[in-house]
Amino acid sequence: MSEIVPVDATRPDPEIIRRACALLEAGELVGVPTETVYGIACAPEHIEALYCAKERERGKPIARLAASLEQVEALGADFGKDGRALAEKYWPGPLTLVLNTPDGPTGFRVPDHNVPLALARAFGRPIALTSANKSGGADAANAQEALQTLETAVPLFLDSDNPGANIPSTVILCTEDEIKILREGAVSKKDIIKRLS
Repeated sequence: MSEIVPVDATRPDPEIIRRACALLEAGELVGVPTETVYGIACAPEHIEALYCAKERERGKPIARLAASLEQVEALGADFGKDGRALAEKYWPGPLTLVLNTPDGPTGFRVPDHNVPLALARAFGRPIALTSANKSGGADAANAQEALQTLETAVPLFLDSDNPGANIPSTVILCTEDEIKILREGAVSKKDIIKRLS
């Protein structure tokens, strides 16, 4: 049976975070608040569980939630042209950078919310994270909305304040040769252009 557990957004309870990490390690899904939309997370090696829960097309990329730029670097990610400057400016924050890694292009984000940061920090490496909805459906803004859609697939939903406006992150492809905006979201195209000019 699924459970919603309140978590203090200012100081997340370490015991609740440890419980969530144990579920991730066991191959389970966990509902996670962020400053954008509410998400569901899993350990990267159990990513099939995310595809099944969301009824998502296999091969469609799923980004990673990291605790820091250093966690992303530890995976051998190449920030390419201007990627590091964007990370230093907007992380933590609502910007996903698609970077080349030894495992292929992968999106990474360091969220501006203490609960997912604590989870990724305790987990020790980036976590696979995507919006908590069925593929093509409306994004969930909180744990209650996510529970209505994904109850049977997710045993634990962390419930915390979402200070954002339920706007997804902006997604940018960063290679050695180019910067390309794949999806405009919480960070505007105008701001990105201004930052890189």
